[in-house]
Amino acid sequence: MTFHAQLASPLGRILLCSDGAALTGLYFVGQKDCPPMQGLPEPASRKADPTAGLMDGAPIKDIRVRRRQAELDLFAADDVDNAGDTPEGPAQGGCGAEEGEGRHIGPLSLMQDATPPETAALFKQTHAELDEYFRGERRTFSVPLRLEGTDFQKKVWNALLDIPYGEYVSYGDVARAAGLTAGHGRPVGTAVGRNPITLIVPCHRVLSSAGTLNGYTGGLERKFALLELEGLDLG
Repeated sequence: MTFHAQLASPLGRILLCSDGAALTGLYFVGQKDCPPMQGLPEPASRKADPTAGLMDGAPIKDIRVRRRQAELDLFAADDVDNAGDTPEGPAQGGCGAEEGEGRHIGPLSLMQDATPPETAALFKQTHAELDEYFRGERRTFSVPLRLEGTDFQKKVWNALLDIPYGEYVSYGDVARAAGLTAGHGRPVGTAVGRNPITLIVPCHRVLSSAGTLNGYTGGLERKFALLELEGLDLG
């Protein structure tokens, strides 16, 4: 059985999904792959363009992103399978937010009366860590995750977990980190777009080879905001 909870974030309402023991889904409500739930807005059309969006009249997809550091070993971790399960406390220092002002998330709402206590505790942990993230006080998540998909998709999603906060990589970088070749960039891009645990599995940190925002299932406005929150320079 899948259990659900929801909360309001600075970037819109979020739907959480769990199999009872681990987090299996995190979606911005309304994005095209968000599971349909009674009482929530209908997901966007499957034909919705993840590369659409304007800022000051210019396409967001063409905005270039610059790293804060020139070089960094982006995939140094040995155990990508457990990368999302290792607890780490809140980060010290800022991350692009103004002391977290206006970044708090709303209360957690369980969507099933029969939610088991351990699952409710998992949702509460997720809620607390997301609140810390949006306030600029957390750079990694310790919520237990269960990524459900094909073996290829899992390789890609596990590689995403090793992209550090405040950094970005290309689709070719993700392919190589997943044990593939840079020539797998297109199927890797498809797998990235089907990431079921957005934000915590940081698909927003994957850009085009030119360093532009390219596309994001949750909407390019959100991708821009998440990268800006993490301290990247966009312009």
